[in-house]
Amino acid sequence: MKQVRTRLTYANVMSSIAVFLVLGGATAFAAHHLGRRSVGAKQLKSNAVTTAKLKRNAVSRAKIKKEAVDTTKIADGSVTGADINLPTTPFSRVTERMRGSSILPMSTALQVYPLSPSTYVQPPEEVDSYAGAVDLTFSAACAAPRSANAYVLVDPADPLKPEPGDIVASGQIGNPVEGTLSQRLEIGSGTGGRFEPGTAKPHNVFLVVEGKCGTGGGIVASAGAVDVIGTR
Repeated sequence: MKQVRTRLTYANVMSSIAVFLVLGGATAFAAHHLGRRSVGAKQLKSNAVTTAKLKRNAVSRAKIKKEAVDTTKIADGSVTGADINLPTTPFSRVTERMRGSSILPMSTALQVYPLSPSTYVQPPEEVDSYAGAVDLTFSAACAAPRSANAYVLVDPADPLKPEPGDIVASGQIGNPVEGTLSQRLEIGSGTGGRFEPGTAKPHNVFLVVEGKCGTGGGIVASAGAVDVIGTR
């Protein structure tokens, strides 16, 4: 016991404490200053890397496994037209919308219902078809039988005197009912569309209408629309 006390001097005690502090400090320093690429998958606990630990924009395209992102990982409605490479993707979609809201009294003669816009450019290698509608009101003064016709024309020499090749869509309604009645006349494509195999081509589009009463008059168009449907 006397030998232990003799050796347990102030210098020995302070040396031991110093060594302990140095080793402890080194361990703490190593824990907070790890070497580059020293932490691998084995050092990470399961589920240790959470969303909050990921730097904004840190996951690049190169870090995503091929075919890892499927439809279940994509939010509904998130892939828009701007994100689709249309020239490489077969599709049918509305490429032009032409609308009008003028009040046009109709007669037995063809009349142009104004649309805006009324022109568009058809891209090359695209088949265009056409559809539309006209909202009509038959007044009580227009006695049965009463009817109305509407036509979509593309590039006619004279829209009031269309040739058969000018008509790309048409529609008709007959109304035997007396009294005031509002009705929509649907216009559908009957030619199968127009194909533009060469370069882009501008087109003039016309919506023309006509109406007939058994006796009297009073058919009014209050809205019109034409959609161009492009298929590649």
